[in-house]
Amino acid sequence: MLSTIISSFQSSDIFSISLTFIVIYIVRYYYKFFTRLNPLPGPFPLPLLGNGHQIVGTDFNKWLLSMYKKYGDMYEINLAGSRTIILNSTDLIESMNVPSTKTKYPFRFQPTEGSKEYGLGGVGVANNNELKSWKFNRQFFSQAMMTPSFNHQAIEWTIELWEQMESHWNSLGENHELDLSKWMHRFTNDMIFRVSTGVKNDAVTSYYHTLLEDNNQSLSEKEKEKDRESERFIQSIQIFIRGFMPFFALSKYIRRYVPFVRGKMNKLIENRDYLINSLYKVIKQRRIEIENTPLDQPLRHDMLTSFITANTPRDINVEKHVDADLLRPMTDKEICGNLLDAMIAGTDTTANMLSFVIYLLEKNPEVKQKLRQEFDSVLGNDLTKPMTLKNIEELKYCDAVIKEVFRHIPVAFLLGRLSVENDKVGGYNWPKGTQFQIHTSALMMRDDYWTDPEKFDPDRFYKVEESDKYLLEKQHAKNSFMMWGGGIRICPGRKLAITELKCLIPLIYRKYDIELRSPLEYKSEILTYCEKLLVKVKPRKF
Repeated sequence: MLSTIISSFQSSDIFSISLTFIVIYIVRYYYKFFTRLNPLPGPFPLPLLGNGHQIVGTDFNKWLLSMYKKYGDMYEINLAGSRTIILNSTDLIESMNVPSTKTKYPFRFQPTEGSKEYGLGGVGVANNNELKSWKFNRQFFSQAMMTPSFNHQAIEWTIELWEQMESHWNSLGENHELDLSKWMHRFTNDMIFRVSTGVKNDAVTSYYHTLLEDNNQSLSEKEKEKDRESERFIQSIQIFIRGFMPFFALSKYIRRYVPFVRGKMNKLIENRDYLINSLYKVIKQRRIEIENTPLDQPLRHDMLTSFITANTPRDINVEKHVDADLLRPMTDKEICGNLLDAMIAGTDTTANMLSFVIYLLEKNPEVKQKLRQEFDSVLGNDLTKPMTLKNIEELKYCDAVIKEVFRHIPVAFLLGRLSVENDKVGGYNWPKGTQFQIHTSALMMRDDYWTDPEKFDPDRFYKVEESDKYLLEKQHAKNSFMMWGGGIRICPGRKLAITELKCLIPLIYRKYDIELRSPLEYKSEILTYCEKLLVKVKPRKF
């Protein structure tokens, strides 16, 4: 019967039916759009696409800044059919950064069909919308990264890794052009891999081997395979992060059925699977090591060991979670989610920040000179004397430089806030489940919060009270600068990141001059990342 009915249709009938469905869909789409609650200004969305066609492939941060200039402090955009409210004023966000689990905004974003398909959400800490699970996982990051002993260890490891990277640079010679972005990504991945798993990944050395064909030929096949795997792992992290945007901005119909888009999405999924499987292998290997370690022999302290031994007879964790339903061992899926968060945040964000710092220092020689004067004053002229935690804490102008670099080129320029209760924002009553995004880049470039905001001037963060120049900075508009986020979702790895930055910058600039060999190439998607920064590194001329 059904086949008879279908065969009776002419091609013109099929076209008419298809056209009818399309018209109904478009009418329904725009009916919902024009009757939405609290209509705000913003770019006009298209069916299926929303504003995705305006975002994917562009510099997302620059696009948002142009929308801010056009629509003001509060506007809306549409990503993959989901409405998002963009906030660009401190007056609108005060209730969103409450450092309490009782906040109305404990989560970053509402899990979407796209984010779930890409494997974001449900585990770990970055995108976990289950509050008890998030608290349980968060405590391990705190135990691993927020203790006083960790600060000393991070300095020691940073110096050790720098000496390794420095030796490779010297071997290449001062006339060799270095892509600083690639070196910094390997450096930070080595650091976070050691912090989170307790073992070295040797990403810096593996990358060095890829640059020297003659040296590479002297390696065994096993060593070459290790180098290839290290490089693939680093690249997979970068590809995974770059893949966030299409899964957030494009609907499943676009991702799955548009031919040239579908192929790219399939490659992103393949890369995701490789990255996840690589982390599962690390977990499995550590489980075997723990099982083979005698009970009377202590285990090393690192995040992975903490995850595996949690609530088991080998538990190395001091702090215990009080919720009875969480007094259980962690699953491999939960552990993998935490490791993935650590690898993403610890590799990409800090590496990009280091590249941006060096670029802007070279573009502002008077700032570089003042920074070197601080290094010489605090650290002295003995380059062999190791830095201490006390030295790091005394580098106040270095702090100011890092903050000013972030203000100009923020690695993270959006802070997601998802309401779990009804709330009033911008004079409108919003139901729970409303998705907000705080556009920190707009906040950091407002001329009513900052003196001459377009100017690169670290002094705005340095001894401001001693100057009559920075009247706006003295008023300090609350939440106008959020380098590490805010509220209960403040970055748990901030101490590691700032330690790496404040160690590596003086280690480089006390001994070497940097010569830029090309313009900075960078782009903003979900994060702002450095694509290429070619430099030459030469001994410092005093």
